[in-house]
Amino acid sequence: MATLLVVVLGIQLGRSVANLLAGAGWTWPDPNAGTFPSPIGTAFWTSLPGVLGGHADAGLPTPTPDGLAGRGLVWTSLAITELSVLTATIWVGVWAYQRWGPGRMRGMATPAEAEKLLGVTRLRKVAGIVRPDLYGKHAATAAGPLQRTAGDTTEQPGPQLGHGLSPWLLDGRRTKEDR
Repeated sequence: MATLLVVVLGIQLGRSVANLLAGAGWTWPDPNAGTFPSPIGTAFWTSLPGVLGGHADAGLPTPTPDGLAGRGLVWTSLAITELSVLTATIWVGVWAYQRWGPGRMRGMATPAEAEKLLGVTRLRKVAGIVRPDLYGKHAATAAGPLQRTAGDTTEQPGPQLGHGLSPWLLDGRRTKEDR
């Protein structure tokens, strides 16, 4: 029903745009014409066949303005307006379906919330905790190089591979003595 109303509004809007481009000014159907009860007016509904037939004066209040649009301009304006209105309606429908439809993601953080908790700003704020070797308060005074080069056999501070670890942690095999 909403799409049908949008199509009908697009027809009247297309005719009004055609008349505006032709120099007749903004035109809209007469809200006081007819006996059919409608908040928009009877002429809004009864002028639809005339407008679709290319008559730019269908349902307008009398006297009609001078310089109304011709059939070609009315049909071109109707086509462009309807295409635009239907594209916008489809876009809004898809957006609403993704936002509130059955396939929506539930419990997901907004991009702003994700940035606040996991983003670069937060990482920079907690860099001293995450990487104290690089950004901690004693990082500048750390003993020794952070990386070793090939062939460097100097002793490094901290746990070393093969020093103090049981053999089964190193290669995944447990011996009888390790049990």
